Amino acid sequence: MKFDIVHSVDIETTPDRLYEAITTQKGLAGWWTPQVKAEPTMGALNEFHFVETTLKFRVDKLEPARHVAWSSVQVPPDWEGTQVLFDITPEDDTVNLRFSHTGFASPGGSFGGTSYSWAQYLRSIKLLLETGEGEPFGSGGSRLAGTTR
Repeated sequence: MKFDIVHSVDIETTPDRLYEAITTQKGLAGWWTPQVKAEPTMGALNEFHFVETTLKFRVDKLEPARHVAWSSVQVPPDWEGTQVLFDITPEDDTVNLRFSHTGFASPGGSFGGTSYSWAQYLRSIKLLLETGEGEPFGSGGSRLAGTTR
């Protein structure tokens, strides 16, 4: 049995702006961590730096303004074999982002802290797209790391 983290948030933006925020280096730096090397290319290896931790994900799927999928490459032990999914659905005057971090072996370990951290970062992407300023790792509003130990 596998366990998944799933969050959903409505954002006042366009599908294209949301897609850019989750696929480009500038976008990801605006809401997750400023120390990022990323490109919106299938097969790219994106790197996210947090103080003493570097996370690496391979870009597996890019459907512009609809869906993005990453698979874990260099991650904490609890994250090995997991995938990160972003599903973008336009609604009336908002866009729904359904975020999933799937494939955890157990709901123990860092699962709860990871879920909490992702929720905070989804708040950050909402802030970035609605106000122009997110709260990525290390900013005044966010003191969360990429992982919780």
